[in-house]
Amino acid sequence: MVFNVRNSGKLALLALGCAALAAPSFAPMAQEEAAAADAAPLTDAEIESSRALFSQYGCGACHSLADANGFGSIGPSLDGNDALSVEYVNQIISNGQGAMPSFGGMVTEEEIETLSRYIVAKKAD
Repeated sequence: MVFNVRNSGKLALLALGCAALAAPSFAPMAQEEAAAADAAPLTDAEIESSRALFSQYGCGACHSLADANGFGSIGPSLDGNDALSVEYVNQIISNGQGAMPSFGGMVTEEEIETLSRYIVAKKAD
């Protein structure tokens, strides 16, 4: 079997170009899903459990979030931080970033999701 390197390079370039053109069409869908998750209302029980988790894991020692009585200044303020989305906060809590440790494995995925939704919902309060 003869393999033409020149043609395979063109095919790879064509495939890459098609993938690049298709990628933006999926971005709005992902943004809509993230916005829907951000807008999902929290129950009173979820708010209370999120406040308790915020306190239990010492989030307020580094981060300010007035609703949870967190007034730390080591990490970024969560109050009024428009850069926060549920997906982003979830990823940071799960995996850590910079000096912030990972809480994945210490907190259930459901608790991380609820806490992420809480932080995003209360950032504007």
